[in-house]
Amino acid sequence: MKEKIIDLKYGKLHLVKTKKFKSINFKILLSDDIKKSDITKRNLLTDYLVSSCKKYKTRKSLALKTQDLYSLYIGSHNTRIGNKFITRFNMSMLNPKYTEESMLLESLDLFHEIIFEPNVKNNKFDKEIFNILKHDLESEIKTVKENSKMYASVRLMESIGSASYSYRGFGYLEDLEEINEKNLYDYYKEFLYKSDIDIYVIGDFNEKEMISLVKEKLNFKTLKKPKGDITINHDKILKKEKVVIEEEKLNQSKLAIGCKLKDLTEFERKYVINLYNMILGGGFNSKFMQIIREQNSLAYYINSNVNKADNLLLISSGISYENYKQVVKLVKEILAKMSKNFITEDELNNVKTEYLSAIDETMDNMDSIVENMIAKDLLNLDELDIRRSKIQEVTIKDIENVSKKIYLDTIYLLKGDNDEKE
Repeated sequence: MKEKIIDLKYGKLHLVKTKKFKSINFKILLSDDIKKSDITKRNLLTDYLVSSCKKYKTRKSLALKTQDLYSLYIGSHNTRIGNKFITRFNMSMLNPKYTEESMLLESLDLFHEIIFEPNVKNNKFDKEIFNILKHDLESEIKTVKENSKMYASVRLMESIGSASYSYRGFGYLEDLEEINEKNLYDYYKEFLYKSDIDIYVIGDFNEKEMISLVKEKLNFKTLKKPKGDITINHDKILKKEKVVIEEEKLNQSKLAIGCKLKDLTEFERKYVINLYNMILGGGFNSKFMQIIREQNSLAYYINSNVNKADNLLLISSGISYENYKQVVKLVKEILAKMSKNFITEDELNNVKTEYLSAIDETMDNMDSIVENMIAKDLLNLDELDIRRSKIQEVTIKDIENVSKKIYLDTIYLLKGDNDEKE
């Protein structure tokens, strides 16, 4: 399953031909350097664009049209990856060979309408729909604190520093108050003009026809500019970690710990850190789970994950407050032990097998295939067959060496009132 890349005047078209699936999926990526002030606007804008358009001015009429197109799906999603803010517009349609020949053109017509022909009158978005979506986003922002695990993660990132990883991806109420139908429409035009464009298409299709239709229906007019570095690097390493404790009315305390990664080699960044994380806290058989949860019964859950674009290792746990100091002590001990005679060959071989299985599972899902290609492009990763080979080269010594490049930075505790399990 090979990716063919075609240069367009405004970006790149990534084609993946396969007969493995009955659908054809489209994913348009619009990316730009992230600005904190853009986050709330972008979230509201993308919600608006997929809720109505010039031709189908209400949610109901748009929903009816997608039903006419054999339950066509169109949606949007915003994410921050390192220094970039990335918007995905997704469309999934049943392959026309199972429906009608005209469905490809009709579906792309609608996709075009959603992105390029929004519901606008007098250079403003529709007031009624705008107000509904603005209220929805306000409620979403306000309810984030109700998800204590997510809130602890957000507060940890804010406590680590002021780089873009500290920005709240769901937006800010103070910014939302300043947005109206007019300035959001002005931002929409700027957003289309300044974004880098990548279009991914996967499924069984005629290549020549698809290229022609994409050029016609998804024809962006963008500003050509050099792409900035997506990765956040850390110049400052603390000699002593920061500790931040806040209190809320919770049934369970939430512990979040952030570690900075510094000076990783390409091989370490692409391969070694993945296996390090899996052994440390990335699965049910990890060191954290076995020692902190199973052997000492000190956590309801505990796991870790690596954010390569941010050069961060993040640890998350649900605990009773009375166990806080003991859990932190064990986390520090385990992090220190990872650098010498703590990992067995069996553990290493097991996580290598898990890693390879995860790669194989990627090929069973259309969205996973495309997301893998996106990650490869953004993070400069290798092709899957190279990854399969390179992961086998990782040794215990490699993992021990990379553990010396991980620095504990911030400990955040959201302290609960009692010790009941949620």
